Amino acid sequence: MRVVLDTSSLIYLNDFRGFDEIFTVNSVIREVKDKVTLLKLASLRLKIIEPKSETIKEIENTARETMDFEKLSRTDIEVLASAKENNCTIISDDRNIQNVAEKLGIGYVSIFNKKITKLITWKKYCNSCKKYFAEGKDCSICGEKLSRVPEASIEIK
Repeated sequence: MRVVLDTSSLIYLNDFRGFDEIFTVNSVIREVKDKVTLLKLASLRLKIIEPKSETIKEIENTARETMDFEKLSRTDIEVLASAKENNCTIISDDRNIQNVAEKLGIGYVSIFNKKITKLITWKKYCNSCKKYFAEGKDCSICGEKLSRVPEASIEIK
């Protein structure tokens, strides 16, 4: 299996023997600070890849469609883009990464948690006004912080 690792998978995964090829992006490497994970990095035959800007834009647009964009870091977006470009499976427990990966047809494996069971499209909701919004952080009517609530979900088979 060809995989792209996110930061948490590098930190928490201890057995990498089942993977044929292991990829990640520079921003994941920069996020690693602890000595144990740095030692793991040194022992892996890890290939550092950087995604194309067009693929990053595609990931960002899809993340905006599902409303996961604000929950994803730049590193998360690069991991998704790299997996798409290189036909790899993403190793990540991050549910926002999994949701966008599912929407794009990118394979993913969870380390500790169960994989997502539904593809969710999110919406913004004001608990004070009881109104839904397509985007924004604050309610345009009362100024209250908006919550993210599921708008639609599709069972994953």
